[in-house]
Amino acid sequence: MAKNLGIELTDDQLNITPPPDVNGLKKDPSLSLYAIPDGDVKGRVVAILLNDEVRSADLMTILKALKAKGVHAKLLYSRMGEVTADDGTVLPIAATFAGAPSLTVDAVIVPCGNIADIADNGDANYYLMEAYKHLKPIALAGDARKFKATIKVADQGEEGIVEADSADGSFMDELLTLMAAHRVWSRIPKIDKIPA
Repeated sequence: MAKNLGIELTDDQLNITPPPDVNGLKKDPSLSLYAIPDGDVKGRVVAILLNDEVRSADLMTILKALKAKGVHAKLLYSRMGEVTADDGTVLPIAATFAGAPSLTVDAVIVPCGNIADIADNGDANYYLMEAYKHLKPIALAGDARKFKATIKVADQGEEGIVEADSADGSFMDELLTLMAAHRVWSRIPKIDKIPA
């Protein structure tokens, strides 16, 4: 950290003895994501980037799969208010893309349906770039796969990016498996090139 701040440490500073344990506590597993046994994802939060005319059937599949595992869904859009799905269902928005940054969630999903509505939205694109840079799992369904260009993912895909024609099948299982691993560590060599 000192090097990144342009600070040179002396030998004395580099060899400081760690402080003693506080109240005999060395570490507490409740403070570590990696101490959770069997990869449980209960209590995690997933951002779902929405657009008007989102495919309702896919969104319902996503929401049911998340709820079954105790994962909280946060519905986001470019503005506050509501989004109307392709079947006329009205969905309340929890926050805007800029108002609930990807740093506050564990994964990001973009369901299919009228993706042109947000494809050129700078905040939506930045949201995905930031999530990618912070090694978060990302799931893209149907026409949402257009966002692969935003995060510079090749056509053949890569680890940590779940993609499918729809949210049916193994789409959500793959995402939940990635979430159990917390981060996509294989992405580290690429993150310095992401402007987020």
